[in-house]
Amino acid sequence: MAHEPACNDNTRQAGYALLIVLWTMVLLALLAGQVTGAGRAESRMAAALRQSAQLEAAADGAVYETIWHMLDGGGDHWLPGDGGYDLHEATGLVHVEVFDQRGKLDVNQVPPGLLTALFSVLGADNATATTLGNNIGDWRSQSAPGDADSSVPAEYRMDGRMWGPPGQEIERLDELKLVRGMTPKLYEAALPYLTIALEQGPWLQYCSPVMLAAIQKAKRTAALTVDAADTRGPVVLRMEATAYGADGARFVRRVLMRFDGTLSGPAWKYRILEWE
Repeated sequence: MAHEPACNDNTRQAGYALLIVLWTMVLLALLAGQVTGAGRAESRMAAALRQSAQLEAAADGAVYETIWHMLDGGGDHWLPGDGGYDLHEATGLVHVEVFDQRGKLDVNQVPPGLLTALFSVLGADNATATTLGNNIGDWRSQSAPGDADSSVPAEYRMDGRMWGPPGQEIERLDELKLVRGMTPKLYEAALPYLTIALEQGPWLQYCSPVMLAAIQKAKRTAALTVDAADTRGPVVLRMEATAYGADGARFVRRVLMRFDGTLSGPAWKYRILEWE
């Protein structure tokens, strides 16, 4: 009987040791689960990033392949507005569409009255349309003040803006968002009918019904006319390349480009204006 306390102490210590071992095993299991879960998440993220990079590369490659086909003077010559082209790359399908911009308004060339007519056709009231058309004209005008703080027009400062008309050509269409009076709704509505670098008025044969309505309105309200298109002038095209991957993944590359001279033959040259 005298040895029972020692036996109980041994049993108690063994129980404590067992609990410590069990808790250690539980903690190790939880840690292993977290490490495994994190590893799986990182693996999925890496796979998604790899697929995104592959789709981007495929779309970019399709852009240049399409340019090559458009400049091909042989029988494999591609034309804008032909309904699109499917290119089969290593990563899968890339669908390319090319849209002719010659039926649109070059925001650096057309008179403010024609821009006013477009905004009016798109639903802006007369005062808003007139103000916005004039503000775009001021924005691109070389006689407009620069964008230094001291020369920012009062109306721009009243809107809390620290910039004003730069007095130079618009370089990207999204620059129009900075023009005073432009709203996101009007910008999105007008964007399909605007372009840059066309350097002349719209080609009537490429104009949409909305554009034709704006031209007719400008003729009535501002006595504006549209000069006949110069076929020797540049061709501006917008290209959209969509690369499709697994599980519905896709990457879209949008490019605005200008071709000088013809679209085929030795006289061509091109440059990319916007890369989105």
